[in-house]
Amino acid sequence: MTDELNQLRREVARLRRDLDHVLRVIGQEEKLPQQPRPPFLLLDAEVISIRHSSDKMPILLKAEEGYACIYLNDNEGRARGLFQVDDEGSARFEIWNKDQEVVVSIGETKDGAGEIFVASADGKPRAGLKAHELGGIVSAQNSAGQTNVLMLGKDQGGTFVVADAQGRPVAEIATVDGEGIVSIKGKAGYQMAYMGCDENRGVIAVLGKEGEQAAALTSNEKGGTLVFFDPKGEPRASLPK
Repeated sequence: MTDELNQLRREVARLRRDLDHVLRVIGQEEKLPQQPRPPFLLLDAEVISIRHSSDKMPILLKAEEGYACIYLNDNEGRARGLFQVDDEGSARFEIWNKDQEVVVSIGETKDGAGEIFVASADGKPRAGLKAHELGGIVSAQNSAGQTNVLMLGKDQGGTFVVADAQGRPVAEIATVDGEGIVSIKGKAGYQMAYMGCDENRGVIAVLGKEGEQAAALTSNEKGGTLVFFDPKGEPRASLPK
Protein backbone atom coordinates (compact mmCIF):
# COMPACT_ATOMS: atom_id res chain seq x y z
CA MET A 1 0.00 0.00 0.00
CA THR A 2 2.85 2.36 0.86
CA ASP A 3 4.54 1.67 -2.48
CA GLU A 4 1.33 2.45 -4.34
CA LEU A 5 0.93 5.78 -2.48
CA ASN A 6 4.52 6.73 -3.21
CA GLN A 7 4.05 5.87 -6.88
CA LEU A 8 0.86 7.94 -6.95
CA ARG A 9 2.68 10.90 -5.35
CA ARG A 10 5.43 10.69 -7.97
CA GLU A 11 2.84 10.56 -10.74
CA VAL A 12 0.98 13.60 -9.35
CA ALA A 13 4.26 15.52 -9.03
CA ARG A 14 5.13 14.71 -12.64
CA LEU A 15 1.70 15.85 -13.83
CA ARG A 16 2.09 19.10 -11.88
CA ARG A 17 5.46 19.74 -13.54
CA ASP A 18 3.94 19.05 -16.94
CA LEU A 19 1.01 21.36 -16.20
CA ASP A 20 3.34 24.13 -15.01
CA HIS A 21 5.31 23.77 -18.24
CA VAL A 22 2.16 24.01 -20.38
CA LEU A 23 0.92 27.04 -18.47
CA ARG A 24 4.28 28.78 -18.91
CA VAL A 25 4.25 28.05 -22.66
CA ILE A 26 0.78 29.56 -23.12
CA GLY A 27 1.47 32.46 -20.74
CA GLN A 28 -1.06 31.49 -18.06
CA GLU A 29 1.17 30.17 -15.28
CA GLU A 30 -0.13 32.67 -12.70
CA LYS A 31 -3.67 32.98 -11.42
CA LEU A 32 -4.01 36.23 -9.49
CA PRO A 33 -7.23 37.51 -7.84
CA GLN A 34 -6.98 40.80 -9.72
CA GLN A 35 -6.02 39.05 -12.95
CA PRO A 36 -7.82 35.73 -13.33
CA ARG A 37 -7.06 33.43 -16.20
CA PRO A 38 -9.16 34.20 -19.30
CA PRO A 39 -11.74 31.61 -20.37
CA PHE A 40 -10.05 31.19 -23.76
CA LEU A 41 -6.47 30.77 -24.87
CA LEU A 42 -4.50 33.94 -25.57
CA LEU A 43 -1.58 33.62 -27.96
CA ASP A 44 1.05 36.27 -28.70
CA ALA A 45 3.77 35.40 -31.21
CA GLU A 46 5.79 36.82 -34.13
CA VAL A 47 5.85 33.53 -36.05
CA ILE A 48 3.41 30.62 -35.90
CA SER A 49 4.25 27.37 -37.68
CA ILE A 50 1.52 24.84 -38.42
CA ARG A 51 2.93 21.35 -38.95
CA HIS A 52 1.65 17.91 -39.79
CA SER A 53 5.01 16.24 -39.07
CA SER A 54 8.38 17.11 -37.55
CA ASP A 55 9.86 18.10 -40.93
CA LYS A 56 6.77 19.36 -42.80
CA MET A 57 5.46 22.89 -42.25
CA PRO A 58 2.67 23.62 -44.74
CA ILE A 59 1.54 26.90 -43.15
CA LEU A 60 3.60 29.73 -41.69
CA LEU A 61 2.13 32.90 -40.17
CA LYS A 62 4.58 35.76 -39.78
CA ALA A 63 4.32 39.33 -38.51
CA GLU A 64 6.98 42.01 -38.54
CA GLU A 65 6.89 45.76 -38.15
CA GLY A 66 4.78 47.19 -40.94
CA TYR A 67 3.47 44.01 -42.54
CA ALA A 68 1.98 40.57 -41.95
CA CYS A 69 1.86 37.49 -44.18
CA ILE A 70 0.76 33.88 -44.44
CA TYR A 71 2.88 31.39 -46.40
CA LEU A 72 1.44 28.17 -47.83
CA ASN A 73 4.19 25.62 -48.51
CA ASP A 74 4.32 22.39 -50.51
CA ASN A 75 5.75 19.03 -49.38
CA GLU A 76 9.25 20.18 -50.34
CA GLY A 77 9.04 23.20 -48.08
CA ARG A 78 8.74 25.65 -50.98
CA ALA A 79 6.38 28.60 -50.62
CA ARG A 80 3.57 28.19 -53.18
CA GLY A 81 1.09 30.74 -51.89
CA LEU A 82 1.41 34.06 -50.09
CA PHE A 83 -1.19 36.34 -48.56
CA GLN A 84 0.35 39.61 -47.43
CA VAL A 85 -0.52 43.05 -46.12
CA ASP A 86 2.49 45.32 -46.71
CA ASP A 87 3.75 48.34 -44.78
CA GLU A 88 1.51 50.62 -46.88
CA GLY A 89 -1.59 48.65 -45.96
CA SER A 90 -2.08 47.08 -49.40
CA ALA A 91 -3.23 43.47 -49.50
CA ARG A 92 -1.98 40.93 -52.06
CA PHE A 93 -2.35 37.22 -52.75
CA GLU A 94 0.30 35.46 -54.85
CA ILE A 95 0.73 31.97 -56.27
CA TRP A 96 4.32 30.78 -56.90
CA ASN A 97 5.38 27.84 -59.05
CA LYS A 98 7.99 25.22 -58.11
CA ASP A 99 10.77 27.52 -59.34
CA GLN A 100 9.55 30.24 -56.93
CA GLU A 101 8.31 32.50 -59.73
CA VAL A 102 5.12 34.48 -59.16
CA VAL A 103 2.60 33.20 -61.74
CA VAL A 104 -0.62 34.71 -60.33
CA SER A 105 -1.01 37.90 -58.34
CA ILE A 106 -4.23 39.36 -56.94
CA GLY A 107 -3.96 42.71 -55.21
CA GLU A 108 -4.77 46.37 -55.27
CA THR A 109 -3.37 49.37 -57.10
CA LYS A 110 -1.97 52.49 -55.44
CA ASP A 111 -5.44 54.02 -55.86
CA GLY A 112 -7.05 51.16 -53.94
CA ALA A 113 -8.62 49.48 -56.98
CA GLY A 114 -8.30 45.76 -57.74
CA GLU A 115 -5.85 44.13 -60.15
CA ILE A 116 -4.95 40.61 -61.27
CA PHE A 117 -2.07 39.42 -63.43
CA VAL A 118 -0.96 35.99 -64.60
CA ALA A 119 2.58 35.20 -65.69
CA SER A 120 4.39 32.53 -67.69
CA ALA A 121 6.52 29.89 -65.97
CA ASP A 122 9.51 32.26 -65.95
CA GLY A 123 7.55 34.89 -64.00
CA LYS A 124 7.01 37.33 -66.88
CA PRO A 125 3.52 38.92 -66.82
CA ARG A 126 1.45 37.80 -69.82
CA ALA A 127 -2.10 38.95 -69.02
CA GLY A 128 -3.66 41.43 -66.65
CA LEU A 129 -7.01 42.64 -65.37
CA LYS A 130 -7.34 45.87 -63.42
CA ALA A 131 -9.63 48.76 -62.60
CA HIS A 132 -8.33 52.21 -63.55
CA GLU A 133 -9.67 55.75 -63.34
CA LEU A 134 -10.44 55.41 -67.06
CA GLY A 135 -12.41 52.19 -66.56
CA GLY A 136 -11.85 48.44 -66.56
CA ILE A 137 -8.75 47.19 -68.42
CA VAL A 138 -7.84 43.74 -69.75
CA SER A 139 -4.41 43.35 -71.38
CA ALA A 140 -2.19 40.62 -72.82
CA GLN A 141 1.59 40.91 -73.24
CA ASN A 142 4.24 39.05 -75.22
CA SER A 143 7.37 37.51 -73.70
CA ALA A 144 9.23 40.83 -74.08
CA GLY A 145 6.64 42.60 -71.93
CA GLN A 146 5.05 44.56 -74.79
CA THR A 147 1.27 44.87 -74.66
CA ASN A 148 -0.23 43.16 -77.74
CA VAL A 149 -3.93 43.40 -76.90
CA LEU A 150 -5.77 45.93 -74.77
CA MET A 151 -9.46 46.06 -73.94
CA LEU A 152 -10.81 49.10 -72.12
CA GLY A 153 -14.31 49.61 -70.78
CA LYS A 154 -15.29 53.18 -69.86
CA ASP A 155 -18.42 55.26 -69.41
CA GLN A 156 -18.42 56.36 -73.07
CA GLY A 157 -18.14 52.80 -74.41
CA GLY A 158 -15.57 50.10 -75.05
CA THR A 159 -12.24 50.14 -76.91
CA PHE A 160 -10.27 47.16 -78.25
CA VAL A 161 -6.67 47.78 -79.37
CA VAL A 162 -4.29 45.35 -81.12
CA ALA A 163 -0.54 46.14 -81.18
CA ASP A 164 2.45 44.67 -83.01
CA ALA A 165 5.44 42.89 -81.42
CA GLN A 166 6.96 46.27 -80.43
CA GLY A 167 3.77 47.42 -78.72
CA ARG A 168 2.74 49.87 -81.47
CA PRO A 169 -1.08 50.06 -81.90
CA VAL A 170 -2.01 48.85 -85.39
CA ALA A 171 -5.76 48.22 -85.10
CA GLU A 172 -8.52 49.64 -82.97
CA ILE A 173 -12.23 49.00 -82.50
CA ALA A 174 -14.00 51.69 -80.51
CA THR A 175 -17.11 53.78 -80.08
CA VAL A 176 -17.31 57.50 -80.84
CA ASP A 177 -20.47 59.36 -79.86
CA GLY A 178 -22.31 56.05 -79.66
CA GLU A 179 -21.22 54.87 -83.13
CA GLY A 180 -18.78 52.06 -83.87
CA ILE A 181 -15.46 52.58 -85.71
CA VAL A 182 -12.59 50.37 -86.87
CA SER A 183 -9.18 51.97 -87.48
CA ILE A 184 -6.09 50.33 -89.05
CA LYS A 185 -2.64 51.93 -88.70
CA GLY A 186 0.72 51.33 -90.39
CA LYS A 187 4.16 50.98 -88.78
CA ALA A 188 4.68 54.75 -88.92
CA GLY A 189 1.59 55.27 -86.77
CA TYR A 190 -0.55 56.83 -89.51
CA GLN A 191 -4.11 55.66 -90.03
CA MET A 192 -4.24 53.61 -93.27
CA ALA A 193 -7.83 52.38 -93.30
CA TYR A 194 -11.03 53.29 -91.53
CA MET A 195 -14.53 51.91 -91.19
CA GLY A 196 -17.29 53.75 -89.41
CA CYS A 197 -20.91 54.76 -89.47
CA ASP A 198 -23.42 57.29 -88.27
CA GLU A 199 -27.19 57.21 -88.11
CA ASN A 200 -27.48 57.73 -91.88
CA ARG A 201 -24.61 55.88 -93.54
CA GLY A 202 -21.62 53.57 -93.36
CA VAL A 203 -18.11 54.52 -94.57
CA ILE A 204 -15.01 52.52 -95.53
CA ALA A 205 -11.96 54.70 -96.25
CA VAL A 206 -8.47 53.89 -97.54
CA LEU A 207 -5.74 56.39 -96.69
CA GLY A 208 -2.20 57.12 -97.87
CA LYS A 209 1.01 56.47 -95.96
CA GLU A 210 0.75 59.82 -94.15
CA GLY A 211 -2.97 59.63 -93.49
CA GLU A 212 -4.23 61.45 -96.58
CA GLN A 213 -7.56 60.35 -98.06
CA ALA A 214 -7.16 57.99 -101.07
CA ALA A 215 -10.51 56.25 -101.58
CA ALA A 216 -13.83 55.94 -99.82
CA LEU A 217 -16.82 53.65 -100.09
CA THR A 218 -19.95 55.15 -98.62
CA SER A 219 -23.69 54.79 -98.71
CA ASN A 220 -26.53 57.30 -99.00
CA GLU A 221 -30.23 57.34 -99.70
CA LYS A 222 -29.52 56.47 -103.35
CA GLY A 223 -27.27 53.48 -102.63
CA GLY A 224 -23.51 53.08 -102.57
CA THR A 225 -20.79 55.44 -103.82
CA LEU A 226 -17.08 54.86 -104.41
CA VAL A 227 -14.93 58.02 -104.44
CA PHE A 228 -11.26 58.37 -105.44
CA PHE A 229 -9.08 61.26 -104.27
CA ASP A 230 -5.93 62.92 -105.63
CA PRO A 231 -2.69 63.26 -103.57
CA LYS A 232 -4.01 66.49 -102.07
CA GLY A 233 -7.14 64.75 -100.78
CA GLU A 234 -9.49 66.32 -103.32
CA PRO A 235 -12.17 64.10 -104.99
CA ARG A 236 -11.01 63.04 -108.46
CA ALA A 237 -13.51 60.44 -109.62
CA SER A 238 -16.48 58.54 -108.34
CA LEU A 239 -18.65 55.54 -109.13
CA PRO A 240 -21.42 55.78 -110.15
CA LYS A 241 -20.80 59.09 -111.88
